[in-house]
Amino acid sequence: MQHEPEGIHNFRELAPYALRDGGTLRARRVFRSGALELMTPADEALLSRELGIRTVLDLRHPDELAGTPGPHPLSDRVVRLSIFVESQPQEDLIAELNGLYGTGPSPRRYFHYLQIGGDRLARAFELFADEANYPILVHCTAGKDRTGVLLGMVMDVLGCQDADIAHEYGLSDASIDRLIAYLRASGRQLEGTDAEIRARLSTPPERMAGFIELLREHHTSAASFFEGQGVDPSAIARVRELLRG
Repeated sequence: MQHEPEGIHNFRELAPYALRDGGTLRARRVFRSGALELMTPADEALLSRELGIRTVLDLRHPDELAGTPGPHPLSDRVVRLSIFVESQPQEDLIAELNGLYGTGPSPRRYFHYLQIGGDRLARAFELFADEANYPILVHCTAGKDRTGVLLGMVMDVLGCQDADIAHEYGLSDASIDRLIAYLRASGRQLEGTDAEIRARLSTPPERMAGFIELLREHHTSAASFFEGQGVDPSAIARVRELLRG
């Protein structure tokens, strides 16, 4: 990639990390970002022509789309798959999570995603088993929480080191300013002081490390979790085949 997108925050390739049993995560296959609605013509050229994105996996809840500027130029490639059930209003869901875990992300809050949206995470994972979907871009609003959990689990399936999974999550910290600008441009009311807002939006690697620890404690591995959600072992093997270089 030659330059950072102009209107897309938290965009990057899922880098070719080394795998525990040899090889690397294949380059230019998986990308991640925040919301895409503010992409510019130059961004469209980057994603469509230079990177050849075929699938845009949008993990957002329908309520989040209400305040967006409208369809973006890659809308014909979008697969919408909210991690959270659409029948529950987003506001109620957040209030429920805040009541259980306090405001802001935490390892246990992320682990709760598996309890309330495990089947949806599994369906999202299955998209990685189809070669026709690549290159694939995964995003939510910020590109760090739901996107981070899903891609952290994909990295675990592939055999990435735990330290690399945590490091990858932590890279989103560099995009906090652009995320805040996007949220404000979209009409979001950000509560608290600047320091409190930044703390909620930060991505310390130890948070993802804590989530991976909980995943191992309760499910042994991401692959085991996905199998428990009905993913066929052959699909897991296919993901490994497609993404291991």
